[in-house]
Parts: sequence; structure tokens; C-alpha cells
Amino acid sequence: MKAAIFRGNCEISIEERPDPRTEAADECLVRVMACGICGSDVHPYASASPPDAVMGHEAVGEVLEVGEGVTRVRPGDRVAVYAVSGCGECANCRRGRITWCEDQRGSVNGGFGELLVAPERNLLRLPVWIDWMRACLLTDVLGTPMKAIRTAGVGEGDTLVVLGCGPIGLGAVQVGVARGARVMAVDPLEYRLALARKLGAEAVCSPDKESTVDAAKRWSGPGADFALDCTGAEGMALTALDSLRPGGTAICVGRNMRMEFSPWTHIIRRDVKLGGSWYLHYEDFDELLRLCRAGQLDALPLITHRVPLEEIARGFELFSRHEDGAVKVVVLMGLR
Repeated sequence: MKAAIFRGNCEISIEERPDPRTEAADECLVRVMACGICGSDVHPYASASPPDAVMGHEAVGEVLEVGEGVTRVRPGDRVAVYAVSGCGECANCRRGRITWCEDQRGSVNGGFGELLVAPERNLLRLPVWIDWMRACLLTDVLGTPMKAIRTAGVGEGDTLVVLGCGPIGLGAVQVGVARGARVMAVDPLEYRLALARKLGAEAVCSPDKESTVDAAKRWSGPGADFALDCTGAEGMALTALDSLRPGGTAICVGRNMRMEFSPWTHIIRRDVKLGGSWYLHYEDFDELLRLCRAGQLDALPLITHRVPLEEIARGFELFSRHEDGAVKVVVLMGLR
């Protein structure tokens, strides 16, 4: 099969690799139709020593072969790949809450190749009414904010500040609006704020032009009910906390590796909560399909660029450098 291989320092080559094969009884072979480029893909792409493996975890495709122990999917089924691999046996895995599995076993990649192998439990069946382009944004771009917003309890009439309007932040704008919240979007890039407006944001803020905290409090009154940090940038979680009203809730979604704060000053005295949320659970996928079917969510406006596998290097340049108004770039595999 053909696959994109990261060569280090933002270099990608298209190579012939052996077709992956199912080895375990619960594994399935999937023909990839489309795969989104994710912010977490940029780290190995830019690394001097990337893994010698086919990356890409926002994949959708068609099941070609199934192992002898597979019972839930069959050849011909349309599926989305759930990227987090758990043990498959614990109570959390059985309930579709794989991110809570205490025996996690890495991730399921391979979306930047023509074929991939995944355990049956990592394949989420897709209905026939959703197209491949929209489907490849369900698990991460919409699923990640869906879980964060749902578990935080965001609902009708609540105020929600979304910090960062990359793909997941813009997905959060859509999900928040679909759940009846009033949303303010924050990002330094004007084209992203314009898209946030189109997706239903009531207010926008450019942190290069005004204080996010001041803008949030001016918009929401005493402060927002909820704030969602989708940037992962150092210091932004504190901005999320400071944007809240007393008793509000901040959720970290972006990959923030460091944070310094005073629990007494930032949390205790204001009775606010700080939490985190990673990826999605199976129940979030079902809710996303329901909202998409009802016309309340549509990932297609987030897709600004589509590239064939042979042009994936250009896709990564667009995405990582924010060129040409890029928001979400999707690599087309079985689609042309």
C-alpha cells in the first residue's frame, strides 16, 4: 500500500509499505477513505526523530476483512476509527469509556496509509446518511469538545467562553450552540473569529486587541458559567479560570504541559472548578450522530482544504503554518 511517512523536521515521503494484516481474532482490516490532520500530528511531523510508523488517527473507511472473533462489524461496513486503545475488558472499556481505562495500550494510527488494522472495539459504525468528509471529523474535532461540554454540564442558557478557535475550538463553538449555550469565541486570527461567528458564536474576542478576561466579563456580566481552554498554551488555563463567575467551571482540553496557580486565589476563594477532558466516549459519538442527523451540527464548514495522499506534505504546511485561511485539512485516501 501507499503511505505517508514522516522523515523528520517537517519532511514527508510517500512510500510503498507492506499491506497490514489482521493477526488477532478481534482485529479488522479497513480501507481508509479520509483522514483529518490533527494538531497532535504536528508534533511527530516536526520532530527530528519521528516514529517509523504510519500516523493519522482521524480516519474513516470501509471494513474489508474481519478476524474470526469479530461479531459487531462485517466487511462492507462504514466505520470511524476510535483512536484510544484500552484493554477491552475492564468496566470502563465495556461501557465505551476507553479514555478511563487504567490499562491503556497506546493509540490506533494508520490513517495516512491506504489500509489500517484496528481492533473491533475501536471501530464505530457509521450510518449511510453521513458522508466521509463529515464523518472523519466526528471523533476528534466534534467528539473531544462534546465530551468536555457534556460532562461539565453546559446546557440551555449557559454562557461559555471558548479559548482557541482551531478545529477543536470551533467544534466546541458548534457543540455549545447546539446544547443551547451562549458562546464567546477567543482567538488572535481574524478569519477564525469570522468562522466562529458563522457557526453561532454570539461574541468574539481577539486577545491581541483586548483583555480576554475583561471581554468575557463585559459580555457575560459577572463572568462566564463555563470556559473551555482549547489552546494548550501556557497561561491560558488561568485565563479560563479568571473569565469565570464565582461558582463557574473551567475545562482544559488543549495539551497544556505546565501550569502554575494559587488554589486559594484562583479556585478556593471564588468557588470555581478546574477540570480536564480527553477525547470522547462512545456515548458522545451517539449524541453527535443524533445532532448531525437533526441538522444541529455540521463539520463541513470547518474543512477548508482537501488534499490527496500524494500532496499531504502541502496539507501539513497549510495546517501547521495557518496558511491560506486553513482550519481543518483532510487527506483524501479512497476519495477523489
